[in-house]
Amino acid sequence: MFMGDITSLNKKQKFRNAIKLHPEWNLTYAKDHTYWEGALNDGIDRGNQPYYCPVGWKRYALYVTDHFPEKFKGWCKCYHGTKFSYGLSILLCGLKPAEIAAHGKGIYVSPSINYVCHPRYSEIKHIETPEQKKVFKSGEYIQFVLECRVHPTNIKRIVKETLGASGTIIDSNINNDIIEWLIDDQNKDVVDFNDPDASIVCTGLMIRVTDNHPGLLPESDWWFKSHLCNTKRCCCLDIDFDELKQQKNKAHTCNIVYE
Repeated sequence: MFMGDITSLNKKQKFRNAIKLHPEWNLTYAKDHTYWEGALNDGIDRGNQPYYCPVGWKRYALYVTDHFPEKFKGWCKCYHGTKFSYGLSILLCGLKPAEIAAHGKGIYVSPSINYVCHPRYSEIKHIETPEQKKVFKSGEYIQFVLECRVHPTNIKRIVKETLGASGTIIDSNINNDIIEWLIDDQNKDVVDFNDPDASIVCTGLMIRVTDNHPGLLPESDWWFKSHLCNTKRCCCLDIDFDELKQQKNKAHTCNIVYE
């Protein structure tokens, strides 16, 4: 049910109609699918920052514009974690500047998908309902993050992690001291992806489905050496933290589902 004036409703409907998928560019990032080691060197200009394989994730591409390679030549790839309840709003309206501005005012992203999938940034959801089971089949948990593009001139600062993980390795490809990017918010309350002058644009949804809690994945080991808590408004684990630690101590395992 919509509560508001007709002009606002028309604007929302216009945004909804503008969201289009681009399925021919959907990709699964894993061995035997789309995979590479080290920084990708395929001749495509993705700006002045390296692009590493987001192993374990499936990309659902969004249609952004015609002539995409020309329009976004030189734009860097990055990721932004979010909660499920915010995801549609972001796609419809755009990204807001961070409320907690540890490195200054702006939008926070990372070149590391392994960093932004920490439950402080990317909510974890248990797959429970019969309808969800029909879609995800053998999956038990799901996460998603936003794949974005940003022009290097809109990266205000490249800075260190802010999760108290200085004593561990978050991503073997990216040093902890350069794992966050602060993006120019253009002094706007929301950076609208539909704005041709937007400093950042969302180009895809990255989804990871697992057969157990993703905190048990080897690549998530660093979570337990960073800030992690039971407060839902802080870390969206969708499991009791003590229970997760018990499973980890008992060497429970987790696998990524590529259905």
